[in-house]
Amino acid sequence: MHFRTEVLVNKSLLHLHHTTSFLTIGSCFAEEIGSLLQLNKFNVLNNTLGTTFNPISIAILLEAICEDDKQALPVHTGDVWLDYRFHSSLYGYSEEELNQHIKQRLTTVRHQLQGVQPVCIVTLGTAWVYRLIKEDAVVANCHKQNSQLFQKELCSSQQMLASMKKAFDLLFASFPNCQVILTLSPVRHTKDGLEENQISKSLLRVLCHELHSSYQQVHYFPAYEMVLDDLRDYRFYAKDLVHPNELAKEYIWDKFRQSFFNTTTNRLIDQWQSIRQNILHKPFYDKSIQYKKFLERTLLDLEKISTELNVTEEILEIKKNIQLHA
Repeated sequence: MHFRTEVLVNKSLLHLHHTTSFLTIGSCFAEEIGSLLQLNKFNVLNNTLGTTFNPISIAILLEAICEDDKQALPVHTGDVWLDYRFHSSLYGYSEEELNQHIKQRLTTVRHQLQGVQPVCIVTLGTAWVYRLIKEDAVVANCHKQNSQLFQKELCSSQQMLASMKKAFDLLFASFPNCQVILTLSPVRHTKDGLEENQISKSLLRVLCHELHSSYQQVHYFPAYEMVLDDLRDYRFYAKDLVHPNELAKEYIWDKFRQSFFNTTTNRLIDQWQSIRQNILHKPFYDKSIQYKKFLERTLLDLEKISTELNVTEEILEIKKNIQLHA
């Protein structure tokens, strides 16, 4: 007897390793995946262009990565300069400083995509967008400006597909070795209304299907289906009843591992997590001989795994603790 409909993930043809250069772009859920990769010692540039929810704005970011950035939409608010195409984490105290920060971030992203086996994880959040009326341009962030400056609208499937295809064509032409993992965020945008959120997610799921079908380099990972169709229970949500909680994220991470990592990579992850637990261990008796021996064993484990993972900081920290507790 079965009491749930489990989402089964197939073993992907895309095999990822600790040498893979990851870039995450999109909604806050992209950042969650990036954080899990970072926690497990992967090479990740995690949402460095800022949280972006809609596919039109994500396409604009991808184009800016691939081409000279000439489509600035600056806005001066208080003593800070921002850009409507980017999250408020990209700012400057002058327009020149803002443009320099954006240029630096884009350069960092390009460098990441030129790394070993580059993989871009793109997470779509909503098909609802805000259009800056004066410029007739979709914005990634309204930056708390007067609502009368914007028009809220639902993107059509054709509009989103055309924008994302144009961006992906540029991405794969500029970085031929790049692979894309598409995900649909399971976070519900309840502020739009539950019915409106469902319409939005449906359009985005169709968009993911169209892109996955159109490009060999595009792979779909069903995080949305795992939360909405598999877990299907508020005990897997945070207190806001909108965001997946730690248990749900752990479940999604396990499925991600099953799909994209081979036995060797998964073994390395397990080894690292065991060492990490030891590093986080807080002793009752920090001056005891037993604790010093525990630190020395942890150091040996770190030195063994250092041939496969970058644990330089952890080795230095353990050596420092051994000296302190000598």
